[in-house]
Amino acid sequence: MLKLQVIGLIVWLPASAVVAAGTIEAIGSERCGSPLRPYAVDFLAPEEADLEVRVKVMIRGSEDLEHATPALSFDGISCPNGHCSFHATKGQSYKLVAKSTGPKIDKLCISVVRP
Repeated sequence: MLKLQVIGLIVWLPASAVVAAGTIEAIGSERCGSPLRPYAVDFLAPEEADLEVRVKVMIRGSEDLEHATPALSFDGISCPNGHCSFHATKGQSYKLVAKSTGPKIDKLCISVVRP
């Protein structure tokens, strides 16, 4: 039994490198999390709409414009310049992942907004 638990732990560890921080279910919403590892959020589209996903860096409670834009991916596709435009389908779930590009970042924030 212990051997089975250890094998389960070994299989689980690599899969947990990117941990979903929750779900965004409203257009205009934002989620923030630690930059220590890739920060992931699921977006569940509440309606059909043209939208944008954006990522930003927060330092001491304010958006930092001096750091390089964090890497952002939308359903596994890299987004240039920290944002992606897409057409959402009501009820569809999308995986959003941000990755820090520099030191001394307090939070990474992912938002889903209308363009």
